[in-house]
Amino acid sequence: AIRSYRNDSDLRDSSKRRQRTFECCGIKNFTDWQENAYFKCCNEGIESCGVPYSCCNQSLQVNLFCGVKIMDYDDDSDGAYCSAESKYVPMDKLKPDTGRGVVIMETGCLVTMENWFNTNLYYIGGAALGVAIVQVACVIVSANLLEDIRGIQHKYGT
Repeated sequence: AIRSYRNDSDLRDSSKRRQRTFECCGIKNFTDWQENAYFKCCNEGIESCGVPYSCCNQSLQVNLFCGVKIMDYDDDSDGAYCSAESKYVPMDKLKPDTGRGVVIMETGCLVTMENWFNTNLYYIGGAALGVAIVQVACVIVSANLLEDIRGIQHKYGT
């Protein structure tokens, strides 16, 4: 999903919605966005070393560029992070003073959604059980209706 973020508008919209709803960024954490060509730190564009604005803290967001350069790093790597072998800048090499914890949500959506699921497990299970009971009731009513129809057909000889 992250690699195709800019190429598929439906995928982009669902990612934005998920990150806004669960207040998360990326899959494991916000550095996952370096897997996208637009957000990778080696990119020369405005979004390089950044995250989408849906990762921004909702209470502080004042513009669409709040996540720009949030993954900026000290360039003491001699270009090692921009090689074909390296996918992204390691988290321990990112500049510490970018205000990431305040400006963007750092926690990944996988962790956040797992916590939400664990918190709401009984409600989800109850809803699934309710749907199953309704389906079983429909099968029973349909079976009774079929028996009634067959009884009427037998009575009138058709």
